[in-house]
Amino acid sequence: MSPLYRKIASRLVPFLMLLYMVAFLDRVNISFAALTMNRDLGISDTFYGFAAGVFFLGYCLFEVPANILLTRIGARRWIGSLLIVWGAVSMATAFVSNRPAYVVARFLLGIAESGFYPGVIFYLTLWLPRSVRARIMALFLIALPVCNSIGSPISAHILLLNNFGGLRGWQWLFLLEGAPAVVLGIATWFVVVDNPWSAPWLSEIEKDQLARAMPDCEEAPHNRPSNIWIAIARDAATYFMLMAGLYGLSFWLPRILVSSGVTPAATGWWAALPYAAGAVAMLIVSRMRSRYSLAIVCITGAFGFAAAGLLHGLPSALASFSLASMGVFGSLPLFWSASTSRMSAKIAGAAIALVNSIGAIGGFAGPYAMGWLHDATHTYSAGLFAIAASMAAAAFLSPLAARQVPPHA
Repeated sequence: MSPLYRKIASRLVPFLMLLYMVAFLDRVNISFAALTMNRDLGISDTFYGFAAGVFFLGYCLFEVPANILLTRIGARRWIGSLLIVWGAVSMATAFVSNRPAYVVARFLLGIAESGFYPGVIFYLTLWLPRSVRARIMALFLIALPVCNSIGSPISAHILLLNNFGGLRGWQWLFLLEGAPAVVLGIATWFVVVDNPWSAPWLSEIEKDQLARAMPDCEEAPHNRPSNIWIAIARDAATYFMLMAGLYGLSFWLPRILVSSGVTPAATGWWAALPYAAGAVAMLIVSRMRSRYSLAIVCITGAFGFAAAGLLHGLPSALASFSLASMGVFGSLPLFWSASTSRMSAKIAGAAIALVNSIGAIGGFAGPYAMGWLHDATHTYSAGLFAIAASMAAAAFLSPLAARQVPPHA
C-alpha cells in the first residue's frame, strides 16, 4: 500500500471504526438486555426475534433516501446528526414499559441508523481506489467482531447494576451504551471531512495523485448498464443470506450460551471468543484474491452453524460458533470489495443503499426465524440449521457474482 493510502487509512479508519463499534453495539446490545428484560416485559423467544428484526424494517425503508441525503448534505453533518439521534433513541429504550413500546423503539433505532453503514461504505469509495479497498474495508469492518469482543463482557457486567438507582440492569445497559453515540455525534462535526478535496491534511500534490487514481474506482467500463444491475440484484440476494447469518449469530449467541449452562455474567467473556476468531478471519481474508474466496469463507460459516446445531456443551458450542463467526465476519470485506468494484460513481450511493436494504431484510429474517423455530421445536438446533442453509446459499451465489469482478479488484 502506498504512503498516500496509508495516510488516508490512518486518518479515516480509526474514527470510523469507533463510530461503527458504537452503532453495532447499540443495535445488538439487546442480546444481553434480553437475558433479564424479556422476563420483565413478558417477551417470548418468538417476540424477541421479531423485535430484534424490526430494527431492520425501519432500516430498510429509509436507507436509500438516507444515502441520497448523505451525498447532498455531506458526510460530516449527516453522519454526526445520525449518531446523536440514534444515541438518544437507544437511551430512551431504557424506559419502555411494554412490548409495543419496545417494538416502536427498535423501529425508530433502525430509521436513525439507516444512513450510517451504507453511508460509510460510499464515503470510502470517495477516498480509495478498488485496488486497495478490500484491505481498508477489512480494517473498518473489523469493528464488528472487535465491538462484540469488547462489548460482550461490558454488557454482561452492566447487567450487574440491577436495582442500582432504582433502575433495572437492562435499563442501565441502554443508558450507558447509548450515551457514547451522542458524544461522538458532536465530535464528528469537528473530526470528519466530506471528501479528499476538502481535507486540510492532504497536500495539493497528494490530492492530484489521488485524483489520477480515482477513475480506477469511479468507472466500470467492463460492464454494460444492464449487467451492472443484474450483478447488483445478485449481490443483494447474497447479502440477504449473509445478514441472516450475522444477526442470527449476534442476537442469539448469548441466549444459546446461557442455555448451555453459562451464567449471564460469564456469558460476556465466553461470547468474546467467537468474535475474536471473526476478527482474525477478517484480517486474513482481506488478502485473498481468488474468485472463489467468498464462497469458501461462506461455506466455513455454514459448517460452523451446522456444527453448533449438532454439537452441545460449552466447548463444542464455542468451537462451532468460532467457525461460524469466521465465516460470517470474514465474508464481509470480500463481499463489499467485489460489490463496490462494479459500481460507477454515478450509481454507487443508491446501489450500495439498495444492496444493504435487501440485506437488512435478512437481518430481520434470521433472528425472527431463530426465535420462531425455537418456540416451535424447543431447541436452537432448527434455527441454527436454517442459518447454515442461508450461508450455504450465499456460497452458491458468490462465485456467480465474482464473474463480474475485474481482475485487478
